[in-house]
Amino acid sequence: PPPPPPPPVHSYAVSGAKIERRHTLTGHELGVTAVAVAADVAVAASAALDSRIRVWNLDTGSLNLEIDCGPMSYGVALSPDGATVAAGSMGGISLWDAASGSKTASLSIGSDRIVLCAAISADGALLAAGAEDGGVHVFEMEAPYQRVAKMEAHAVAVRCVAFSRDGKTVLSGSEDSRAVLWEAASGRQLYTLQGHGSWVLGAAFSADGSHVVTCSSDQTVRNWDLTTGASVQTLADSHSDQAWGVAFDPSGGRFCSVGDDRAIRVFEATVAGGE
Repeated sequence: PPPPPPPPVHSYAVSGAKIERRHTLTGHELGVTAVAVAADVAVAASAALDSRIRVWNLDTGSLNLEIDCGPMSYGVALSPDGATVAAGSMGGISLWDAASGSKTASLSIGSDRIVLCAAISADGALLAAGAEDGGVHVFEMEAPYQRVAKMEAHAVAVRCVAFSRDGKTVLSGSEDSRAVLWEAASGRQLYTLQGHGSWVLGAAFSADGSHVVTCSSDQTVRNWDLTTGASVQTLADSHSDQAWGVAFDPSGGRFCSVGDDRAIRVFEATVAGGE
């Protein structure tokens, strides 16, 4: 019998503790490796092993555009206005016009290692990329796309990167079980967050930048106070399989996580104290 189709991408509406599926987005021929949502408009992008990036209208659930991005497209990011798609590949990141599908730039990390994750700051000015060799790279998002910082604190692959809302700090999560907080403009290391027992796969900042949430293949979700670097909340029973992604709501009062158990969990955020 033919193999089953790959799982689709789903979009959801969240209201308080209620999660309601809005759209099922189909079309990728192989497994989806990353999804990104624009901060200011109802647009999402998905990258998959079929070497395609699909740009979606989240209001209607319709496909805006399909981009043939070549082999090994992994991490994907969207500019806040949804106009630019960034996708990691071997040796760097490609930027694409989300309206026309044309490639607008190629950003090199200076090696042939694969870029596994990417993020664009909330003002659209900076892009961060994490590579399989443990490097974290920050680029300007205007020509000539200068690399402004290269950070090296991980000896193994970086699996997630995230910007604080003000764009001043970057967090990287790695297969070394650590998350590291950096000053984006200089690459200066600020904190190392230790506590996960396996790969750190996802990270998200609260809107005020005071906290960051991380998730891991150890099946836990942690909430960290960035004024102290301490973990203030550990959700050890959040998933029955590895947890891949996290997000804060704009108010900072809640965050959610998604895992390989196909569950989405919504949590009340602890904003003070310690474990």
